[in-house]
Amino acid sequence: MSKPILYYDDRSPPVRSCLMLIKMLNIDVELRFVDLFRGEQFEKEYLALNPQHSVPTLIHDEVILTDSHVILIYLVEQFEGDGTLWPKDSLARLKVLNRLFFECSFLFRRDSDLMSEIVRKKYANVDVAFHERKLLEAYDFMEQYLSEQQYMAGEQLTLADVSIVTTVSTVNLMFPLTTTSEQRWPQLQRWFATMQQLDAYKVNRIGLEKLRQIVEQFGQFEFPSQALDKAA
Repeated sequence: MSKPILYYDDRSPPVRSCLMLIKMLNIDVELRFVDLFRGEQFEKEYLALNPQHSVPTLIHDEVILTDSHVILIYLVEQFEGDGTLWPKDSLARLKVLNRLFFECSFLFRRDSDLMSEIVRKKYANVDVAFHERKLLEAYDFMEQYLSEQQYMAGEQLTLADVSIVTTVSTVNLMFPLTTTSEQRWPQLQRWFATMQQLDAYKVNRIGLEKLRQIVEQFGQFEFPSQALDKAA
């Protein structure tokens, strides 16, 4: 079996979730950088692999996957031994899958809409209040998820947490959990602090800082200083 190849730009939250998992499972992966901000995802060779012109893309032998959530599942099925990140119990697994769909169709979409608009229009031309309402609603949902359990899909760390944390950290750049409302999301703040203590979170922190810099450059503004995700 050959070494998996991951096409990536670590400024992307979905990419960072895959990189975190690769770090957690110590998978030997060949990384190939695709610069989204220079349009390298539209090059003919890359489009032949991924017509959606998105990252990440994973190639492993005959397998080609172009969605981060599917890549997470594939990698954990191939390389995790104990089945804790992707539970073996069917009901527990469905709960993880439900949270992965939440991240994909709701949380990331709202975050991507905001960041893309800042890059395209410049911050001064963006209806930030509109995006704030949308994203704080997502914070409310996650607070509810965490109200009776330690992690997003239960009492142990799963793929749901790995997928969600990279997007939460990105939203946190604009709407810091610790400053927008100290009492509104205590469980989400607790969970986020726990995730930041993972060794693999360092991978997210590196890409997040790169994203902060490039979005500020294109958007001609600065994110709130309270949101900076620094090492503990």
